[in-house]
Parts: sequence; structure tokens; C-alpha cells
Amino acid sequence: MELNRYGVTLNRLTINKIELVRNWRNDPKISEYMFFNDYITQEMQVKWFNSINNDLNYYFIAVYKNEEIGLCNIKNIDKEKKCGEGGIFVYVDKYVGTEVPFRVNFCLLDFAFEILKLDYVYGRMLPSNKHAIRFNKFLGANIESSVNGKTVLSTIIMENYGKQRDKYARLFI
Repeated sequence: MELNRYGVTLNRLTINKIELVRNWRNDPKISEYMFFNDYITQEMQVKWFNSINNDLNYYFIAVYKNEEIGLCNIKNIDKEKKCGEGGIFVYVDKYVGTEVPFRVNFCLLDFAFEILKLDYVYGRMLPSNKHAIRFNKFLGANIESSVNGKTVLSTIIMENYGKQRDKYARLFI
């Protein structure tokens, strides 16, 4: 599966790319913002891939200007509640803090709302990940802290997302 919008391509994660993703995830610049931040072995990565390679989890390698730059996903899809959990990280430093993560997320969320027909996408972030919290607010998400204070929850519905996308996405076409 390949998605193309906003100048980015999202390629569905395949077994031959899991080592790339494992190397990205084991890098402290990425792992410090993850709930699971232990070292990931090759065996763990294969087991993980086998558990998510189905129609309830969509992981994509993000490609910009023919360069693999990061990973995004809609996972744990609940078909009854019509929701899923979203996530993104950009590994290539020159694209962090640019419009490129927005391009990737617009493409991913269009997929979630238009193709998967989800009603909302939620996310979980560490409170220390201020960049991700601001990013989600910009996308029109509702942000709240969990009871334990160790998780920031983000919920985005199509209407709020659509307003933000329509304001900015035309700049990326």
C-alpha cells in the first residue's frame, strides 16, 4: 500500500524495512520520547512486526524527496468505536521542525478519516514531549493530561482536523 499526498509518500511497512525502523527507534533522539524506550533487539522487532501486520494496524515509512525520513501509524483500530491511535516520528534531522511532519500527518489523517472512515484519532504522548503536544494542538486536537500525570492524551475529530488541514494543506500541493 502506498499513499501519495501533499508531496509525501507513505509506504506500508514491510518486513524488509523493520531493521531500518529498529535502528531509528533505538536512537536516543527518538526513544527518549517513547513510552517503551528499552533497547529493541532484532528478535523483538520481528515479533512486533508480526503482531502489527494486519488490518487493525497501519504503519508507514514516510518518504519525502525520495528519502525515507520517518515512521507514522494508525494502530489499534477499533472498528466498532471507529477510532484508532495515531503516531509519528521524523528521524531525519533536517526535516524536524519544518512543514514536512505536517505533510506526513495530513496524508496519514486523510487516510484515517477518508479511507478507514474513522470518527476520531487519538494519541498518547509523554508530558516532556512539548513539540508533539504543540503539533497536535495545531492539528486541532483536544489535549488533556491523564489522571496519573504521566501521559498526555490527544483526540482529533475530522471536523477540527479538516478546518486546520484546509487552512494549510493547500500550501503543500
